Amino acid sequence: MSGTEVRLERKAAYRLLAHLLASAEICAVEPGFYGTFRLLDAASRLAGALLEAGLDDPWLGQLHDDIEAKKVLLMSDREAYFAFLPEAARRMAERLREEEGR
Repeated sequence: MSGTEVRLERKAAYRLLAHLLASAEICAVEPGFYGTFRLLDAASRLAGALLEAGLDDPWLGQLHDDIEAKKVLLMSDREAYFAFLPEAARRMAERLREEEGR
C-alpha cells in the first residue's frame, strides 16, 4: 500500500464533509456518547470511499467491515460497543506503525 495514490471523487468527498459537519452540529444537542457513533460512522464512510476509489487494502476492508458490524452495538450491547472503540484505535495505530516502517 505504501506510495499508493488514491483520489476521492468530488461527490464522495463532499458527502463525507457534509456528514462530518452535520454530525458536529447535532452533537451539540444529543447525548455525548452519540458522538462516538458519528465518528465511527464517518471512519467507516471514509474507509468505504477509499476502497471504492480503488485502494486495494484488505486490512482496510476488514476494518471497514468490523466498524459496520460493531457500530450498531451501541443500540444493543453498549459494553461491547465501548470495548470496540479502543480496539479500533489500537488497530489503526498498529497499522500506522507498520506503514511508517515500510
